[in-house]
Amino acid sequence: MKRTITLVLFAALAGPLMAASLPKPTATLTKFEVAAISLRDVTFLFELSVKNPYPLALSFDGMSLTFAVEGTPVFTASSQGGFSVPANGSKSNQFTVKLAYEDIIKVVKDYASKDYLTTVINGTLDIPLPKLPGLPKRFSFSYTLTKKIPAIKPQLGVKEFAVLPPTQDQVKEALVKAGKKVDPAKALGVLKNVLEGKKPAAAVIDPADIDVPVSVSFTIELANEAKAELSFAKLGYQLFVNGEKLVVGDSSSVERKAGVSRITVTNTFSSKSLSQNVRDLLTTRRGTFTLVGTAAIKLPDEIRKDPVPLEFEESGSFAMK
Repeated sequence: MKRTITLVLFAALAGPLMAASLPKPTATLTKFEVAAISLRDVTFLFELSVKNPYPLALSFDGMSLTFAVEGTPVFTASSQGGFSVPANGSKSNQFTVKLAYEDIIKVVKDYASKDYLTTVINGTLDIPLPKLPGLPKRFSFSYTLTKKIPAIKPQLGVKEFAVLPPTQDQVKEALVKAGKKVDPAKALGVLKNVLEGKKPAAAVIDPADIDVPVSVSFTIELANEAKAELSFAKLGYQLFVNGEKLVVGDSSSVERKAGVSRITVTNTFSSKSLSQNVRDLLTTRRGTFTLVGTAAIKLPDEIRKDPVPLEFEESGSFAMK
């Protein structure tokens, strides 16, 4: 009887003693930064490194993250960045989470008066453990992260949109390349009529049948109704007009005044791009635009020391000069 009691006591104590002696996994947040900004959201990048001391692989769904901005809960993201860690090994994984400015604006009072917003992120990682004697079912790791983000409430427009016809020599060269036996002066007249939104008096050629450059110029105006400064030296752009891609390029002609960035663009597009949608713009002198932009902005060093990518896609309407 005494021997039986001793064995029972040993079994009861062995589990905790074995658990205490076994190594534990570690989970370290090795990177956390503002990875990118658009005019509608901010992207956070996380890098998680996990060390597995066990002879069996560990798999987990990822971290649960709760975002609070200026002390108010805004957004919860579950199961972010899950991955598997091999037996007796280590592995790192990066993942990103986007926080929408629209959600922040709904809960932060006096948003437009802010320049930078304090964002606190509470993260929890649960790692299920292998079924080994003495191990608990899981280990949990908690993280509290703080980062400031710029307050952005954008207004973007396309202004002073104008097109200019090519020269007669350019038209002549295009006609030769296309094998068209048309009077260059008459062909230029047709092209000018189309660009002015008029019906050509004598349709000797369709401008879309030749490849001649048409000059276009416009100004992009970008303002922030909140107080953060959106400053950049160069803007890459793609401009779609009435749903048609018109010009692609970049401009270093950036002027900032009274919180508004004015980016002047001069470019050319081929007369082959004079689709019906573009001709509707030329006729009505009004149209819709979608502007895809890329730039790099410098935020305070406490947010990120190197420039942060700025990418956006904004749509609206505009009128020609």
